[in-house]
Amino acid sequence: MIKNLFSQKKLILSCEVYPPKKEADFNKIFNVLDDIAAESPDFISVTYGAGGSNVGKNVEIAAYIKKLGIESLAHITCIGYSRENIDEGLDKLKEVGVDNVLALRGDVPKDMTEEQFKSRDFTHASDMVAYI
Repeated sequence: MIKNLFSQKKLILSCEVYPPKKEADFNKIFNVLDDIAAESPDFISVTYGAGGSNVGKNVEIAAYIKKLGIESLAHITCIGYSRENIDEGLDKLKEVGVDNVLALRGDVPKDMTEEQFKSRDFTHASDMVAYI
């Protein structure tokens, strides 16, 4: 787990990647990850994508990172997602062996209405953390 890295007295190298917006570019991320893996980072974090774009692709990317033998940190945001969505996402991460998450509020998606924003299950990332 990533939290154990910080108890060691050593320099920690991490990288962050994000799912490409275009489906046609998606396979390129795996080549990039292979190149990054050659540098032996301690962990690689995977964002949800800007404004929640490509949600779900971060699970596939995080799983690939784990297959490379590198710790993976998946971002999970609470804006626009219900408890059920969060549970589903966490279950998928668990299935692929990803046990590190970074809980964030996240950006408001461009297509989110004010009604949807106000009716969300979690106001702050700390609310989601308490739930998790």
